[in-house]
Amino acid sequence: MWLLESKPVDFPIEESHKLALTTGMDLDDPSCYRRLIGRLIYLTITRPELSYAVHILSQFMQNPKEAHMDAASHVLRYLKGAPGYGILLCSDSNL
Repeated sequence: MWLLESKPVDFPIEESHKLALTTGMDLDDPSCYRRLIGRLIYLTITRPELSYAVHILSQFMQNPKEAHMDAASHVLRYLKGAPGYGILLCSDSNL
């Protein structure tokens, strides 16, 4: 619910994110982070601009920190600002 009031952003991840160097607190419930990243991985099929950000975030599924969850929330804020982007895959296509 807290993302409903958040402002959208123009890019999926910070340019100089330094997430690999994060030494903050561990998440209380890492399964929430893992579920979110799993859903974002699925979304990259039709939203290829998310691939880099999701690739970076998926590296921390073993031991996610609060900074990683904040970065994942940033991706969600990007999605909020760009709902019409993506590749349309029709079910009746020969593809």
